[in-house]
Amino acid sequence: MNVRQRTLRRIASMLFLGAVLAGCASGPDSPSPELRQRLEAARTRSDHEALAAHYEREGAAARAVAARHRTMAAAYQTRLANDPGAASMVTHCIAIAQRQEGIAAEYEGMAEGHQAVANRTQP
Repeated sequence: MNVRQRTLRRIASMLFLGAVLAGCASGPDSPSPELRQRLEAARTRSDHEALAAHYEREGAAARAVAARHRTMAAAYQTRLANDPGAASMVTHCIAIAQRQEGIAAEYEGMAEGHQAVANRTQP
C-alpha cells in the first residue's frame, strides 16, 4: 500500500469515526415546554403518576441505548485483531453505555420521587 492509499484510508477512517461519534452523542435534553408545564401544574395523584410513568419510559429508553452500545462494543471487540482503530471504538461505546446507565438511574429516581408524591397525594 502506498503513501497516498494510506492517507486516504486514514481520512476515511477519521470521517467514519466522526460520523459514529456524532450519531452516538446522546443524553437528556432540556425539558420540552409541554413537560415543563406538566411539572409546574402537577398537583394531583394522577399528575404525579403520569410524570412517574414519563420518567420510567425515559429510563427504559436510556437503558436501551446503553444495551445497543454494549452490543456495538462487543462487535468492535471482535475486530481488534484486524483493525487497530477498533480498540478506541470499544472504549467509546463502553463509555456511552456507562453514561446512559447513569442517566437511566437518574430518570428512575425521578420516577420514584413522583410516585412517592403521588402516593402521599389525595386522589
